[in-house]
Amino acid sequence: MRAAVLHGFGDLRVDEVPDPQVGPDDVLIDVTRVQPSVTECMLVAGARIALHRRLAEALAAGPVRFGGHEFCGVVGAVGDRVRRYRPGDRVTAVETLTCGHCVACRHDRSDACVRPEFVGFTRPGALAERVVVPERAVVPVPAGVSATAAAAVQPLAGALHAHALATVAPGETVLVLGAGVMGLLAVQVARRGNAGLVAVSGRNPAKLALARRFGADLVVDATGTDADGTDPVLAAILDATGGVGADVVIETAGGSPRLGLSGVATLDLAARCARRGGRVVGVSVPPEDVPAPLGLFRERAVSLLHPRSGAGGYSPSGSVFAHALRLVARADVDVESLVTHHLTGIDSIVEAIRITSDKAAHGAINPAQVRIGVDWERS
Repeated sequence: MRAAVLHGFGDLRVDEVPDPQVGPDDVLIDVTRVQPSVTECMLVAGARIALHRRLAEALAAGPVRFGGHEFCGVVGAVGDRVRRYRPGDRVTAVETLTCGHCVACRHDRSDACVRPEFVGFTRPGALAERVVVPERAVVPVPAGVSATAAAAVQPLAGALHAHALATVAPGETVLVLGAGVMGLLAVQVARRGNAGLVAVSGRNPAKLALARRFGADLVVDATGTDADGTDPVLAAILDATGGVGADVVIETAGGSPRLGLSGVATLDLAARCARRGGRVVGVSVPPEDVPAPLGLFRERAVSLLHPRSGAGGYSPSGSVFAHALRLVARADVDVESLVTHHLTGIDSIVEAIRITSDKAAHGAINPAQVRIGVDWERS
């Protein structure tokens, strides 16, 4: 089959690779759609963020299958011990795979697994014609959810984790920094959750218009500074809250050298926008060595939190991934409007990486999606 292979940082190619082998507890998925995540694009370019060291060590030994944890597909085959799925089922999968054997996993605390693996990062992913994952990682896609939406549901699961971690109480003010795909999903989750005032900041007029459509009460153009030198986002949230600040700040903007921003500047703004004793949830992926303004966080007694990855769950009857898909199925959250670029064929993966690496230059919101198999709506 054909798949994306990283030959070195900045050198991703689509090559012929061996077909994946299906173990007794595995599910083989024929990939329908896949999108390269922003994190994957950063790692391809050699950015020193999470998992960079592991990837560098793997590349030292030769080319590496890489990328593809945001995808959907159709079950092509199952292992001898698999009972929940059969060929033809429409599915996606979570990216974080717990080992199932360490002390944490044995005590039903898989979120603390000491040896997790990550689809597309530490094991082959779905930037390929086919991918094999353990049955426990597979998530069925409900009827009525398009392939486009199913491939884009992983960031929504991340937004749900962030909202849960922030423990938003009824009526609390939520400020979302950044109106990219994660920011726009965070707005929708906050609007459907307990939040009172929902505010969002960004620099792109089209994205800010979407934020309004998705229910943001306050939309702030983050470009420039006010006449007195005050950051416009800080000024707006203080004005809207009587000088108190937001109860919860969801930070999705990260650093952007192109816009003259840095990770530390974004965290500084988040801490200043939060009320004393408030919470900041860091969703964006910062560089490994980004300095954090911990003194400011301590001075204001602001908590800095980071959401978990993977399926997780807060109910015994379902995972966050399953809940995210339910939200899409019943039209509580709009994912499809965020997918602006659709490419066809596995050879388009390199182009999808290029577009996603600089979404602003291409007018993209969500990562560019690649149609590899036949879309469910066309089959």
